[in-house]
Amino acid sequence: MASVKAKSGTTGVRKSAREQARLQAAAAQRRGRIIQILVIAAVALVVIGIIGTAAVISWVTQNSRRPDVDTTVTVAGKQLPMKVDGSAIRIGPEDAKVVIDLYIDYSCPHCKEYEAATGKTFEQLLAEGDVAVKYHPIQIVNQYGVRAGNASAAVAAYQPQEWLAFHAALFVNQTEQTAIWNNPDFKTFAEQNGITDPEALKAIEDGQYSSWITGNTNDAVKKLGQELSTPTLLINDQPQELLVGQQLIDKVHELAGS
Repeated sequence: MASVKAKSGTTGVRKSAREQARLQAAAAQRRGRIIQILVIAAVALVVIGIIGTAAVISWVTQNSRRPDVDTTVTVAGKQLPMKVDGSAIRIGPEDAKVVIDLYIDYSCPHCKEYEAATGKTFEQLLAEGDVAVKYHPIQIVNQYGVRAGNASAAVAAYQPQEWLAFHAALFVNQTEQTAIWNNPDFKTFAEQNGITDPEALKAIEDGQYSSWITGNTNDAVKKLGQELSTPTLLINDQPQELLVGQQLIDKVHELAGS
């Protein structure tokens, strides 16, 4: 009987050892799964943090490079508010009955032609007081668009009263030869066109607002898609043919009820 009891006790010890080993293995497996989940969660948080940080940096960069304009300018003898509104340099009253969006590329020959045909008409309409014009500088054709756009933004920010004249001069200056101009060339051109503010000239030379132009271009592509070309004309947010002269005046008067 003694030998039987010993054998039975040995078997019990073995079972207990196996059970303990099984429990330890199960516990280790659970710990492994928990660690794996925690690692995945940590990686996900890091990725989200990187994406979030990149988005914040992108937003801050784009907005820090946006020209800061909120002033009053004289257009055809009338005092009008001028500010930067998103991707546009906006001239005209806040309560304007008609809002014109004009997407322009300083390197685009068709934009040059349209400015020559309508620049003074826009000024005439602005002076009447029922219209606001939002000029959206973008770049599609070549790098003149970015560098001239940067110069335009710098003048808007630091010498806004000269902006409309400088805006027109940038189109007149557009040629095959000037297409390769760098920022220092635009600084010299600005000085020749009456831009004297030191901060404006420094911003032109440094390319301070170049990222604003590229950002504007991306925004325009997202908003207009295949409808985007240069120039693109919208009146009260509705795409229009490139109206000129009396056609443009009549359309605006019709919408303004005047």
